[in-house]
Amino acid sequence: MTQVHILINQLFELRSKLQQENLESKVERNLHRIFNTLEEEGYLLKNPIGEVYNDTRTDCEANIIGRESKHMIISQVLKPIIYKKENNALTLLQKAVVMVESK
Repeated sequence: MTQVHILINQLFELRSKLQQENLESKVERNLHRIFNTLEEEGYLLKNPIGEVYNDTRTDCEANIIGRESKHMIISQVLKPIIYKKENNALTLLQKAVVMVESK
């Protein structure tokens, strides 16, 4: 894991905590500028919260809450999916770490 991965994960966690406390609006502009700068450097972040999860998905590592079923949904994201764009190609740098549960 590179220093940039650590920075991205820390910023993602910070944003999540601010959202939980309804404080994100106070630093939204600052976070937006930081994430835009990362995108300009070729890093693309994806928060898969609310998306359907199945065991064939290759961009997430999941912890299942409750019983496993056919219809699972991502209910919490601990780390985002990180891609790096170089020469018009996307490379997966980090799988998301997620919690999933039956919908």
